Amino acid sequence: MIIGVGEKASTKSAMNFGTHNGIFHCDEVVGIAILEIAYMNTDAYVVRTRNLEELNKLDIVIDIGGGKFDHHMAGFNVCRATGEKYASAGLVWKNFGEEAIKNVMVKENISLNDNEINTIKEEIDKEVIIPVDMEDNGEKISNHTFSFIPKFLPSWLETPNYDNAFSRVESFVIGILKEIIKDKAVQVATKKELQKRYENINDGILEIPAQTMPWLEDVVNYNESHNHSVKFVIFPYPAGGWAAQSVLPSIERKFDQLVPFPKKWAGGNEKTLPEISGIQDATFCHNGRFFARSKTKESILKMCEIAITTN
Repeated sequence: MIIGVGEKASTKSAMNFGTHNGIFHCDEVVGIAILEIAYMNTDAYVVRTRNLEELNKLDIVIDIGGGKFDHHMAGFNVCRATGEKYASAGLVWKNFGEEAIKNVMVKENISLNDNEINTIKEEIDKEVIIPVDMEDNGEKISNHTFSFIPKFLPSWLETPNYDNAFSRVESFVIGILKEIIKDKAVQVATKKELQKRYENINDGILEIPAQTMPWLEDVVNYNESHNHSVKFVIFPYPAGGWAAQSVLPSIERKFDQLVPFPKKWAGGNEKTLPEISGIQDATFCHNGRFFARSKTKESILKMCEIAITTN
């Protein structure tokens, strides 16, 4: 973790990262964030200076100094296989992205193989890092994930403290990048878990372990290539009991359901729904008829079965 930002190396940190001082840009802010995540379990200090003697003392220097992670040298033309030229963020991601992904996975208790990690690394490079590099290289100026970074620069109306501003924005960027990595890893883990659970579909009803599992797109894709489609997904409800959600007929038809709950159940609650549905543990049915809850797993299964057989 980053323990501070200043002009000289810290003797209190295990690592010292370096970049230039003054106005900061998306490129080196994202690059330092990648390093911080790659060295998540190590105290690190960020040195912001243009003093080459000081920079030469540091462990890793980016965007200045003429080293491995400086893309400003005369004749620099290192490009990806797809043609996009590297800037400092991309160079850092190329070398430390895998370690950053692994550290986030360990923290989130997600286990993936090397091929899956490499796929995530390539996807994040394409979707997140390349736009930052292109902007810094002056090849393309457009909004991207980290376009907000310059908003943290001191305004002309205040006495500037660029190091403090850098420290503030860095904490945001680190948090966002961690969440991007986590989301990608969760998607891969979700796909693997769903592949196992598809073998246990019960009459069009698929059980998943948590409401927060991002199942929708994968289940819709599964239905498009299988005759016996998933019509409802059920899961333990965070506030207690169980819940069911109807599956979309396609990603484009976001407000339709393959099978809705019965029309007379719409808007039912814990007081009214047991009598309307004939299920004593039923507690809720959304007016849109795509979501329902009950006190027990057995009851939510019965609610789904009734919906399927009456449509």
